[in-house]
Order: sequence, then structure tokens, then C-alpha cells
Amino acid sequence: MMRFDLQVNPGNAPWPLLADAARAAEAAGFDIFWTADHLAGEVMAAPAMPECFTTLGALAAVTSSIRLGPLVANAANRLPVITANAAATLQQVSGGRCVLGLGAGSAPNTKWSAERRAVGVEQPPKMADRHRVLLNTLDVIDELWSPTRRADLQTFISPTSRPPIVLGVNSTVLARIAAQRTDGVNVRGSADYAHEVIAAAVQERSMARGAANGGAVNTVDPFMVTVWEHFDEALLRTDVLDERIDRWQSWGVNRVILLMFRGVDLVAIERAGSLLRRL
Repeated sequence: MMRFDLQVNPGNAPWPLLADAARAAEAAGFDIFWTADHLAGEVMAAPAMPECFTTLGALAAVTSSIRLGPLVANAANRLPVITANAAATLQQVSGGRCVLGLGAGSAPNTKWSAERRAVGVEQPPKMADRHRVLLNTLDVIDELWSPTRRADLQTFISPTSRPPIVLGVNSTVLARIAAQRTDGVNVRGSADYAHEVIAAAVQERSMARGAANGGAVNTVDPFMVTVWEHFDEALLRTDVLDERIDRWQSWGVNRVILLMFRGVDLVAIERAGSLLRRL
């Protein structure tokens, strides 16, 4: 069964509208409400950009059932312990509704890295180094959230139930890391490399689960295979199946994230609810 999430660009939605959007998405039946993680609004065509975990904590207070998360938190922008602490806190204040979207960050000298250059923060120039930062973040999360963690970590906040982690990817290397270390993979559905990286993640996940089960493939795996695309009601229609949905399902995709980038359309979210109820 294909699930649908909603993501908004918080830089283009003032707080009252953002809160209304989360409540509307919850009423419509979207499964997860995602925000973005950036420092400067310009990289998201916005006048400014609120901090994602602060925003998500506030959204937890005005919703009750929809899950919440950043898509994706940039591992290069925070100490790993801060990322682990923020996600665990969101899990606590939301009553277990956190989903941690995580990413390795962009390459240097791209528009996405401009916000870091503006404040003199260096981005590791080599892809392998950026991946190492991401892996270190995953290691710290595992350590801090472990039920058998060391005595000196006992008073660090730990979620009562571990939030799922979804890794944003743009390469087969990251896709395999997602399959080995996390609970899901995310890529833009229209990217020319989307099928390749999803196939790598699905294959790696199947191999990892088979090895864990003594060679038997686990047919009940909650691994989230997600794609994101700009908000389009055609993707929610059941009377005429959109060819993109058909294609993504053939790849093994089980979740579509619809992004409202330029602003929030509450009427469109409400209309989406009637379409979601038909699925």
C-alpha cells in the first residue's frame, strides 16, 4: 500500500500558517508532516529559514496523531550528539511521533552549500569525508539510544521507543548505507538516478535481512522506500492512475512525499484529504 506524506518549506510559511498546514495534513490523512533543514532562506527561495527541530517541537504541540520529522537534517550542520538529543526530545514531546530524516549534506561550491560558506563553515570537500560524518552521526545515535549504553551516558536523553531514521540519498553508496544502517531511503522521484539508487537500497536491504535471518529473506520488512516530488493532486487520484505512481511502485516504492515549496495551500491539502480517503 502506497502511503503519502506532506512536506512544506517552512521558510515560505509563517508560523500560524505552518501550524494550520500541519493540522490540515493531519485531518486529511497524510502519514508524516515533514519540514526542511536549512540555515539560510535563499537556498529554498525563502526570505528566512526557521530551525527545523524547534519548529517540529512546536508542531508537536498543535497536532496529536500525524508523525513529524525533518527531511532531511544535515549531519554536517550539527554535532552528532545534538542531532541525537534533538530527535530524542522530539520523540518525547510528540508522544512517539518523530521520524528522523537524515542526510550527508551537499558538496562544496553548490547553491546548497552557500549558507555554510556565508558563515565560514567548511564542508568536507571529499564525498567519502561527508559520508564519514554521516556514519559517525549514526554511530553516536546508536550509542546514545542503546538500552545497554555505558554508565556515563545514562543521563543523556533517550527515546522510550526508537524513532525510525530515513536517509536522503543521491548515490548508490548512500543507498546501501541507508539499507544497512537505517529504516528507510529517500530520493527525488524524477531524478535520473532515482531508479538506480532505489534498486541498490532494496537489494542491499534484502541481502542484509537474509543474512540476519540465516539466509531466509524477510518478507515483512518495514523499510521505507520513499520518493519526493512537488505537490501534484494527480499523484493522489485513483480514477486514473498516474504513470509516475505505477513506475515508482514497480521499483518497490511504498511512500510518496509531496512538497509544497513556494507556499502552503490549505485548500489543496483539504482536497487531498478526499483523495486520500479513497485510497
